[in-house]
Amino acid sequence: MGYLQNFPSHGQALPLAIGRVYAFVAETSGASGAHGFFYMGPNGPILIDVPGLCESSFVGDVEPVRCGTNEPYVEPTDLEEFVRKNRVQ
Repeated sequence: MGYLQNFPSHGQALPLAIGRVYAFVAETSGASGAHGFFYMGPNGPILIDVPGLCESSFVGDVEPVRCGTNEPYVEPTDLEEFVRKNRVQ
């Protein structure tokens, strides 16, 4: 109630692909916002932690990097196992 979609500015957002990790940011006025990561499973989104993942600080060219470094973040090879181990309960 009272939420507005900012992106895309017109029409509906594209459906999210199953088997991928997504970042989200929810900004609010008068309340705390939220941010984090989720894995889109076949039965819906699963909230997860992604230890060590940060965004680069270059505006307009944001790349996933290992926190505290400029080294690229490398996705785990077994994403489903990673999701099981890092699921937010």
